[in-house]
Amino acid sequence: MLMWVHSMHHCLRGSFDRRRAAGASLSVCLVALVSLGISITGSTEETALSSDDSPVSLDALLVEARGRNPALRAAREQWRAAKLRVPQASALPDPMVGYMVMGTMLETSLGPQKNIFEAEQMVPFPGKLWEKHRIAGAEAQASQAKLQMTERDVILKVSETYYDLYATDAVTGAVEEIEEALKKFEGIAQARYAAQGGSQRDVAKAQVEVSDVLQRLLMLRQQRETVAAMLNALLDRDPHTPVGRAEQPELPTLSQTLEELLAMAEKKRPELGEASAMVKREQHANTLAKLEYLPDVSVGFQYNRIGAGTTTMANDGRDAWMVPLKINVPLWQNRLIPSVLEAKRNLRASQAKLAQAENLTEYEVKDAYYRFTAAKQVVEVYQNALIPEAELAFQSDQAGYEAGRVDVLNLIDSERVYLNAQVAYYQALAEALKSFAALERAVGTSLVTSDQ
Repeated sequence: MLMWVHSMHHCLRGSFDRRRAAGASLSVCLVALVSLGISITGSTEETALSSDDSPVSLDALLVEARGRNPALRAAREQWRAAKLRVPQASALPDPMVGYMVMGTMLETSLGPQKNIFEAEQMVPFPGKLWEKHRIAGAEAQASQAKLQMTERDVILKVSETYYDLYATDAVTGAVEEIEEALKKFEGIAQARYAAQGGSQRDVAKAQVEVSDVLQRLLMLRQQRETVAAMLNALLDRDPHTPVGRAEQPELPTLSQTLEELLAMAEKKRPELGEASAMVKREQHANTLAKLEYLPDVSVGFQYNRIGAGTTTMANDGRDAWMVPLKINVPLWQNRLIPSVLEAKRNLRASQAKLAQAENLTEYEVKDAYYRFTAAKQVVEVYQNALIPEAELAFQSDQAGYEAGRVDVLNLIDSERVYLNAQVAYYQALAEALKSFAALERAVGTSLVTSDQ
């Protein structure tokens, strides 16, 4: 801020003392006023924003996300609930127990003549309970696959947000570095103008460029707060929790070929696991629907207790018992036939969904693979060629401007080229890292890398 006050002092002194080019001098003063306002606003905004200079690693965030993310917790509880349905599906129906009192009107007045105790248990036809058990087991496998899908989605989202945070911090650092250099050149331009060795245009150009950089910094700080809010939401934190600066990630080296990645996806991708489990589920449901044509058996036990002192010609006063057997008759075809047809349709639908999941898996693996390889090549071009060349040109123009051999417009042009190259590099690096995370999501597992 003191530098901007100093620039205003030079600007006003140039307007009143030297009394030349009054209109141009007024424009320089206005530019300085605008820049001063931006600088003060940016400083206030930066102070108001939550900040944390401590570094934060992606691995630590992923560990926290696995334990705190609400969607992941919900999927985990649903899987546990699905496992508890397996023993329920294979359990027998509850037995029925009963008690009856029998006797004539005369006998009842003297006391009960016969007490009947009975119990009954329905036993499904062999195979029905087993198929229900296997259906519930397949549903539990599908629920586990959904849990894995949710976990991979959370890992992908946290990784992408983290890489956006890194790119934002890195670009902010590059812009701040350029800002310091521009302020230095602005001071040189003001000093030359005060000594009548420079022009007002150089001062105005330098101040406008600094103002543009300050505006860019404000937008970057706002973008960082948005990224931090997303990260806090994924980790189920308070929205105002400060988020530390992202550590510089290393660009991974992919050691697997595309064919190997596709083979891994066939075994590891959760979507394929869920679709396969649902096919098994419908296969067992189809078998169970056919078993409904077979009758179930009901086994009972009945005990008749004869009242004391009660004898008849047909009863010598001793207690009696019996074991009744019953079977149900699968008679109504308007229930059985549609049930079998429904099971067949559901099986075909699940098989079609499995084929769709296989096609989508192949597409997503190839898409992420080609995006990563292309982004990695772009990063290498910026890292090995564009940025070193742009930095060399900028440093050369800096030395030339300080020695008075380079015009301020050429300096600003090389500064913009260098800054844009850095911004593009960090954006390309973030895109490559996010493409690699998307590739891991498409395959369904973390990929082993080498030559890190």
